[in-house]
Amino acid sequence: MKTGIWGAGNIAHTHAEALLAAGITVAAIVDVDEEKAKAFAEEFHIKKWGCDPSILLEEEIQTVHVCTPPNLHYEMVMQLLEHRKNVLCEKPLCFEDVQAEELVRKAKEHGVVCAINFNVRFHMACQKARKLVESDAFGRVNLIHGNYLQEFNAFPAPIDWRYNTKLAGRMRAVTEIGTHWMDIAQYISGQKVMAVSANFGRFYPERYVEENTMYPDSKNGKRTETINVISEDAAAINLKFENGAIGTLLLSEISQGRINRITLEVTGEKMNLWWNSEDNNLLNTAVKGSGVNTEIFGFGNGFMDTFCSLVKSFYEDVKKGCISEDPVYPTFEEGENIVKLCNAMLDSADSDGKWVLVG
Repeated sequence: MKTGIWGAGNIAHTHAEALLAAGITVAAIVDVDEEKAKAFAEEFHIKKWGCDPSILLEEEIQTVHVCTPPNLHYEMVMQLLEHRKNVLCEKPLCFEDVQAEELVRKAKEHGVVCAINFNVRFHMACQKARKLVESDAFGRVNLIHGNYLQEFNAFPAPIDWRYNTKLAGRMRAVTEIGTHWMDIAQYISGQKVMAVSANFGRFYPERYVEENTMYPDSKNGKRTETINVISEDAAAINLKFENGAIGTLLLSEISQGRINRITLEVTGEKMNLWWNSEDNNLLNTAVKGSGVNTEIFGFGNGFMDTFCSLVKSFYEDVKKGCISEDPVYPTFEEGENIVKLCNAMLDSADSDGKWVLVG
């Protein structure tokens, strides 16, 4: 079984490491930058490399990992599906609802195995949380809330492709980090979001630039170059779920000290549970009047482990040549749902937080 990778950026290295750990041969790497592709090939001992996508369409390549900016996903994935390649795509799947629907339809038409990189659900605590919510002991889900906080775009903030609307689209916090929370919230609770009311924080739309780094001020007139930013730094979102449950989500890329904090709390009729990524091997549950029970996963896992688990789960179906009845890995259908969720949030934010139905 041979696999190819499209895109040689930072996340592609994580894909390659997970593939090697799973004993899967990476046979080709393609990137728009030839030198980047060459360096990647040398690092991971990949025989075929270059800028020509046809390398990935050769018969020996059964599966391709798409690790490029979101604006390229639709055309790249569609091309791969036309050649009946299995695909593991970085999130988000694409920009437009219609495009996501087309990719799902094409994948089904050609009978290939496809997945989206939502690795957070593979934390042991998240898997246990899902089982608890499914049990009779939990009861009907009534409340779902949480946040995803990071500091990476607090000032001074580096300028990268995420600030290029042609590459990343009009959103940033929602699509870059929010998509992971949306996935675990729906996956663990078993409930789909049906409507959203969103408020986006776009702070300092005009920023001063010095040595490819953004600042909120001109440093007493010494900084003269400016950049306009239209994507959101933070988002506050109200949620309505299909079963009548309600929820909230707070996203921030400017919270100092928060390196990578995801929290999720799901409240049921009979039980409550909560988890956060900073203590990723702890799962808290509670029943009224009985205090808090904290389960410790003593042989738990971290970020790279979750990524390896996603790859392992995905390739089990690739080897079988068909999609499992209830796959653990996030499917293109789930990727389509997340695309529609993101766009509903954008529509709501553009309309002063009016409620928008998803899809």
